[in-house]
Amino acid sequence: MNIEIEGNCLHGGDSRLEIATSDRFALSVCENCGQSRNIGLSVDNIRVDNHLVSLGEKPQVHVVEHLFSALYGLQLFTVRIDVYGNEIPFFDGSSREFTASLQGMQNHTVLDILRLNKCVSVRQGESFITYEPLRNDKLLIEMVLSHPYIETQRISLEIDENSYKREIAPARTFVFTHENDPRLKNLPPYGIGITSNAIYSAQPLRFADELVRHKMLDLLGDLYVLGRALAGKLHCRNTSHNLNLEFVKKLSLMT
Repeated sequence: MNIEIEGNCLHGGDSRLEIATSDRFALSVCENCGQSRNIGLSVDNIRVDNHLVSLGEKPQVHVVEHLFSALYGLQLFTVRIDVYGNEIPFFDGSSREFTASLQGMQNHTVLDILRLNKCVSVRQGESFITYEPLRNDKLLIEMVLSHPYIETQRISLEIDENSYKREIAPARTFVFTHENDPRLKNLPPYGIGITSNAIYSAQPLRFADELVRHKMLDLLGDLYVLGRALAGKLHCRNTSHNLNLEFVKKLSLMT
């Protein structure tokens, strides 16, 4: 099965993706000269800059996190992705468009599951991710987001295809900022803006706790770099892409 996804990019312009079922993961950048260059999926190939995730060095594909999150949520770890451009479409800052396009695609290989037999944790100040084993192949996530502008949001969810599509995919990206931030005049590309006085959104909030749900969306996108589904329970607080990838790197060293 082959699908095409085309849309607006965060930094301007459009890009196009062609995604096909495969027996392994592969991502290539299709350049203007007609040549394709492959980019490997590994934690060492991930870069985080200004809260955005890129894959590769030269060539490099930017803003991969929401696409990778949708692929994780739908358990699609063996696909081929051809990127026409150097950035993944951003749409409304969620993974809803990707999920809608990908949901008819089925995994044609046996799902590879990562199971660990001991607890693992990473911490940066008051932010942390802690893993504990379970006796089944489920992934349970408890996520907490605290900030003076919103107080505290919490969500606990077992991740599967249905819960991801319903509870996580629609949650848009957000930024804590100030009233004079010019991005607040350019919504929805920046999703949701939160200041000490108000919440700015081109559309009504999709969930009362949309922000913590997007944190879970981002975490799943970063976990996709493992190349397989993680089984266990995660306790998370105030996560970031940098913390997520530190966690992924630690898991990678244990397998």
